[in-house]
Amino acid sequence: MAAEANNQKRSRQANVVPPFHQRFNIEIGLEEAQERFMNRVHNMMPAIFHGAKVNDHTLPWRLANTLGIEYQGADRLEAYLGDDFYSCLRTLEATYELMNGIYERDFDKYMKNILSESEVDLGIQWKDGVFWPSGAKLLDNALVNENLKWLSDPKYVSVLTPFEKGLRHFLEAQQQPEKLSDTITDIYEALEALAKIVTGRDKDLSGNAEAFISELKLSDHYKEMLKTHISYANQYRHAPKPGEKRKPPLRNEAEAFVYTTGLFIRLAIQQLNQKS
Repeated sequence: MAAEANNQKRSRQANVVPPFHQRFNIEIGLEEAQERFMNRVHNMMPAIFHGAKVNDHTLPWRLANTLGIEYQGADRLEAYLGDDFYSCLRTLEATYELMNGIYERDFDKYMKNILSESEVDLGIQWKDGVFWPSGAKLLDNALVNENLKWLSDPKYVSVLTPFEKGLRHFLEAQQQPEKLSDTITDIYEALEALAKIVTGRDKDLSGNAEAFISELKLSDHYKEMLKTHISYANQYRHAPKPGEKRKPPLRNEAEAFVYTTGLFIRLAIQQLNQKS
């Protein structure tokens, strides 16, 4: 009997049952899936933060302050999630950061479990206390992942700040495509800040390109690539002329711009490291 029961259990495990909505061909859109994600977060918040709430009664006030909202005495952390998907993500990130590593293993487990329960791909992933776009697999790409590590050096804070801002805008552009232009300008600003460090000249990149290229000792091929890169970004860096309508860049172009900028950042930092 025991052997038969085990065989039946293995048989059920082998035949994975598709989710309900797939079995009955029920279409679930991104907006509904985001709402369900927020509901699951609300439901799990007491479990996620039980220990933190017991041990740190100042956390709700600090969370409100970090988010830049008025603290009105609410001690339930789920009260700060709001009803907007990206506000919810921001609140989760801020809370994780304020916990200073306490319960981070449980937090990570809950976030990954909640994401895995989503009926459709939400286009995000949770990694090291931060949400990132999953469509582009940004953290799986050495040109971005390694840059974030290198730019964590305090001397590169002027580069890291706009670089992270650009990645954030890339995430938000899933719902607001106009922010793809912001992605371009922010990532370009990071490269411009690095050019100032490399050359020691406080000029915008258009006027600093030749000196930057010279310091990097680029081949003719990469010289042309960098010049074209700068020219492309300047389409979005400057405000459109009166009456001019500018289309935001395509998502795949914005993603490629992030990667290409990552290449030049990597070249520049390696050059700086060789000098030092």
